[in-house]
Amino acid sequence: MPSQVLYCASCARPSGSDPDAVKTVQYLGTHWCMSCAAIRKAPKGGVFVDQPSPGRMMGAPLTDPLDAWMDCYSMKPKRRISIKRAKAEVQRAWRRWDGDKSGTGAGLIFFGWLRRYRPYFLTFRAKGDPWQTVHSWLSSAEAEDSARTSQPLAARRRAHR
Repeated sequence: MPSQVLYCASCARPSGSDPDAVKTVQYLGTHWCMSCAAIRKAPKGGVFVDQPSPGRMMGAPLTDPLDAWMDCYSMKPKRRISIKRAKAEVQRAWRRWDGDKSGTGAGLIFFGWLRRYRPYFLTFRAKGDPWQTVHSWLSSAEAEDSARTSQPLAARRRAHR
């Protein structure tokens, strides 16, 4: 594990002991995010990172969204995210997003934010329009959150056991 905090160029999560942190693997002198990189097992043990791969760990959070895009694509996605994992990551990003969620177009604005700042989360394979898929995930996240907050405190405590 690196001694300094590194940030994934694809998902922007830090390395380290933070609950939101990702584990990293070092390959050819570069640290890679174990959640985003195309990590494979070598025949004689150990691991390697299929190249090209998203998930390079950087010394600081990326400020230019083009860097995140370039980390995820080379004419086509370097690696696709599973639908299950994409749903979890999109819902996590929605909950953490500091944009205005009260407007009627908030989901669409968030989708644009995802396309610009977290393009890896949109590399899943699904039938139809990715916006419709993401919109349904956001709706279910909102329903889960409102159900969770409307429960009495005792019921919420039982649910967390």
